[in-house]
Amino acid sequence: MKSMDETPTLHRYRIEDRAEVLDFVREVYPAPVSARMISQWTWKHEANPYTWPAGPAVDFLRVGNKLVSLATGFRLRLWMGGIECLGENRGTWIVHPEYRRRNMWARIGALQATDSPVLIGWSRLPPRVVASVEFGNDPLRPLLRILDAGPLAAHITQLPSFASIGAAASAAGRMIARPFRRTRDRRNGVVTRIEAFDERVDELCARVRNPEQATVVRDHRYLNWRYPQRPDATYLMFGLERAARLDGFLVARMSTYLGMRWGNLIDFLAADYARDLPALLAVAMEEFRRGQVAAVSCYATDLAARGALFRSGFFPIPQRKPIRFVHFIRPDRPDLAKFKAVKAWYLTMGDGDLELAS
Repeated sequence: MKSMDETPTLHRYRIEDRAEVLDFVREVYPAPVSARMISQWTWKHEANPYTWPAGPAVDFLRVGNKLVSLATGFRLRLWMGGIECLGENRGTWIVHPEYRRRNMWARIGALQATDSPVLIGWSRLPPRVVASVEFGNDPLRPLLRILDAGPLAAHITQLPSFASIGAAASAAGRMIARPFRRTRDRRNGVVTRIEAFDERVDELCARVRNPEQATVVRDHRYLNWRYPQRPDATYLMFGLERAARLDGFLVARMSTYLGMRWGNLIDFLAADYARDLPALLAVAMEEFRRGQVAAVSCYATDLAARGALFRSGFFPIPQRKPIRFVHFIRPDRPDLAKFKAVKAWYLTMGDGDLELAS
């Protein structure tokens, strides 16, 4: 083990560091995790449309010549209540086992040295760990909609005979939700599958952003990089069109969770959530049913979006160890201080770097 008095030094990642960094990833992570990170590396960190000329949002620490810690993320355009700035989504933070419990990042003041005014991310770490590196953190509660309660009941009880009871509950849930479907007005809009985003989503993003809210700028460059260009996942993408205008979009994904087919609403934006999001959800739910999905989960902090989700059959579920939204705003940016509270942010699962871990 290295002596305790060795001082770490901070380094910004360059392309020529790739081999060393990926060797570190292989050393400290289990094989499935390291394989996923390596498969995403070039896309996530080097091909990001907002990567700065100085290099990706990846930093690492060395003690002597040894790489001992890695913090990775990707650049984002942020709308901070009328102020546009570039920020970073920080997703991976790992310290070599031999160098843990030394508060290495706090010792070098790495956060104070960042050239981005805002860092965000999602974490499963305990709050005390996040607080040790000066990040604020707030728990996020997922929303759930059950499409087929049979597999869920069978999983919970581990008794297949309970599946029929769950199926009856699922049918009852559909009967309860049916009045909401009948009241939706879709006469002036058409929901279609889309393969890529065009400039119309830039106009939608500019049209709906809240002057009191912080959000990732969902322009077509970012969305196309984030979803259809991702090398290790496939997304369902839907757009709501009125004439030639885009009034909403929804990105979804199917996966396997606890041995069940599972759906996730990854990202969405709408001109009028009460009117437009239910229409997008209805088409997505039909795709999920065809895929034999048992349940659909999502995250949403915007009150209007949450209201539309509730009316479409979603409900909040408690978690013993909730995922937390973590964020750091440079102290020399008092104009952004009001966004230290999660309620001031528009967040979906797509803003969570943990979605990239599955």
